[in-house]
Amino acid sequence: MIFNIIYIITSVSLLIYLYYLYLFYIGLKNRNDDYSKSKPFISVVVAARNEEKNIARLLTTLVNQSYSHDQYQIIIANDGSTDGTVSIVEKFSQKWNMIKLVEVSGRESAISPKKNALTQAIKMAEGEIILSTDADCQVGKYWIESMVSCFDDNEMVIGYSRTKLVDWVKTGFIQKFEHFDFLAMFMAAAGAISSGKYFSCSGQNIAYKKEAFNIVGGFEKIKHLISGDDVNLMQLFRKSGMKVKFAFTDHSFVYTQPIKNTGTFLSQRSRWTSNMKWQVLLNPEFFIYLVSVFFVTFLPIIILFNYWQLGVGFLLVRVLFELIFLKLGYKVFGENKKKLMFYPVWLIVQPVYIIAIAVMGGLNIFSWKK
Repeated sequence: MIFNIIYIITSVSLLIYLYYLYLFYIGLKNRNDDYSKSKPFISVVVAARNEEKNIARLLTTLVNQSYSHDQYQIIIANDGSTDGTVSIVEKFSQKWNMIKLVEVSGRESAISPKKNALTQAIKMAEGEIILSTDADCQVGKYWIESMVSCFDDNEMVIGYSRTKLVDWVKTGFIQKFEHFDFLAMFMAAAGAISSGKYFSCSGQNIAYKKEAFNIVGGFEKIKHLISGDDVNLMQLFRKSGMKVKFAFTDHSFVYTQPIKNTGTFLSQRSRWTSNMKWQVLLNPEFFIYLVSVFFVTFLPIIILFNYWQLGVGFLLVRVLFELIFLKLGYKVFGENKKKLMFYPVWLIVQPVYIIAIAVMGGLNIFSWKK
């Protein structure tokens, strides 16, 4: 009786998963490559806490953008840094007057410090469009220009991000797993958005019209959620009937630093997963998709122990359609297809990983940067 229920749940979950995988595939195939030539004033907003090792690199790339210097400003929200972050930003601001430093207040009483920091920075922003990334990211020379060109009748633009690995062969296992997993998530997010399904995004590369941000009330409706300054904000835009577009031009892509160890990786992913339970209210369809992914990941493994032929069948169908989708994703985003050789390892480890972060995220077992 129990296994019959498992068979049914697995079958239904697989059908749902394959349906969305097909939509994501079509989204990547029929991606919107139309670009605008409008050059509005832009505010680049970055929340930073103890980023002395990264902030100079980011600021260097931001002050060397192809976008006209009199058409954008850079606002760094210092969220109570105790290292040399402020000193570095101040040195840059002495040379570049488009850089503004905001000293964030109220961190200790904020449930979500990052949303608190971004809110205070955005209030000072003079730009028509808010463009945001993380302090440990790296952007290209044409980043602002490329992201801005994706605005037409839409109110938000989501950009592509991936970890920066110097040598794939010499890279450690956890960094390879993070890189592969991150690419798979972003390719799915890109395909979903391109298909009109606003499921997921990352604050590492995101832009939105300030007016639209104010219309949805900023982060006010989601400030009680410890995470989700990106995906939950996108859901507020969606619920307000606003359009979201994905930036497919490679000049808009962003690099982020790879994770250092397994503990930090699990903490980060469980923090992201903690948003899953809120999607029941914010985006029920996204929640259904996430549940299907959860069941498809580990239930076929359980079936293998009772009816191995059926378990293998479920796995083979999943693997076939995932590889077709991933091959297209790697082509669209110009990624090295040799990295797809890591897929079998990812597939084996994923069930344990998914269950671990689901439990940790559900119980809010994670930590933020101190």
